[in-house]
Parts: sequence; structure tokens; C-alpha cells
Amino acid sequence: MSKSTSKKILAIATSSNPMINGKRTGLWLSELTHFLEVIHKAGYEYEIASPSGGKIPLDEHSVTPAQLKDPANVYVADHVAFKDGMENSKHCRDIDPSQYVSIYLAGGHGTMWDFRQSSDLQRLITHIHTAGQPVTGVCHGVSGFVDARDASGASLVRGKRVTGFTNLEDTIGGSKHAMPFLLEDALKANGALFHKNILPFTSRVEVDGQLITGQNPQSARAVGERLVAYLAK
Repeated sequence: MSKSTSKKILAIATSSNPMINGKRTGLWLSELTHFLEVIHKAGYEYEIASPSGGKIPLDEHSVTPAQLKDPANVYVADHVAFKDGMENSKHCRDIDPSQYVSIYLAGGHGTMWDFRQSSDLQRLITHIHTAGQPVTGVCHGVSGFVDARDASGASLVRGKRVTGFTNLEDTIGGSKHAMPFLLEDALKANGALFHKNILPFTSRVEVDGQLITGQNPQSARAVGERLVAYLAK
């Protein structure tokens, strides 16, 4: 299948916002904005979609007054694509994947309840991968790749170097007990070659063919940089 001539990247955010330790979760904002700042400055447009469409829920811990002053948050705040996408994201079922050069799965705890489970999102991942385009994700967003398949039905992660939010990071963050599954364990169980930094909450990116994954929120910018480099080849 020929590659798209578009310069648009599809960013996926969670539709889910379960309570963990008395706080509402959802998208971890900087995991989207750090990535979008990089790809936008590199000349790429973007569109935001989600498994259920509509308003994107934000993790309360990611939108404190100090975090909203993050340069990346400020950079994208006035983008029409960002404002419209956050308020009225497209439903994954309505997306034509042929219009995008890549897909990015942003993280946040909410993804653990709807990325792996969304057949519409899984269709997009398979289609974009089959078209020869890179599929990327960060932190808990990598949960969308756990069961993802290529056109032949083979696992996208089996035998591949990947990373994502670790069991230790979930433990330190106080969220491990609430997870419907542990991302590190699920990836390993499906045959992924899971790699992580010894020091938690430090940036790490793994690139294996078309698959680009980042370990934690600190890795979102680097995922964008590696994607831009991949698309420039």
C-alpha cells in the first residue's frame, strides 16, 4: 500500500476518566502537548481523535496552574486544531486513516480503560501500520499496542523492542493497585522485548521498525523528535 502524501498526524487521546485515589484521571496533558509542539514546529498538521469522540477528559494532576504555564501547553493553546480537538475530538470510528502519515497514542491513566479495548482504534493502528507508516505512543498510551495486529494478523509487539510506563512507575505514582492490568506485564506477556531506564521518570524511547514508543511523560517530546526524524528518511 502506498504511503499517504498528507503531512497530517493523528493524535489519539483517551475518552476515559476513572477515579484513582480520589482524583479524576484522563489524558496527561503534557504527553499530548509536548509531542504536538515538536511535530507542529517540524511542519506537520495534526488532528485529535478518541475512542468515544467528544470532549477529552484531563487528569487533574496534569493541569495545575504551574503545569499550564509549561511552554508546550502555552504553544498549542491557541491552535484551532488543539482547541477543537480537546472540546470535540473525532470518534475513532469516523477517521479515514489514509489521510495521515502517522498515529500517536498519548498517555494518561484513562487509556488503560479504552485504548486496548477499542476495536475502532485497533483498526486505525492496523491500517496505518499496513500503509508503511510509523505507529507511535507514550507512557500508558502504549497500551493501545498490546493487542494490535498487522495486516496478516500478527502481533505488532511480539519480538519488538518497546517501552512504556513501568510497574515501578505505577507503584511510585500510587496507581498500581487501581490498574485494570499492568502495562509492562501485558507487553511482556504478548512477546514484546520490554526495555526501561534504571532510573524511573527519565526519558527513554525505543524504535523498532515502524514502532516508536516512549516510557513515561518525560518521553513525549523525544517520541515526537524520533517520529520527525523517521518521517524525514
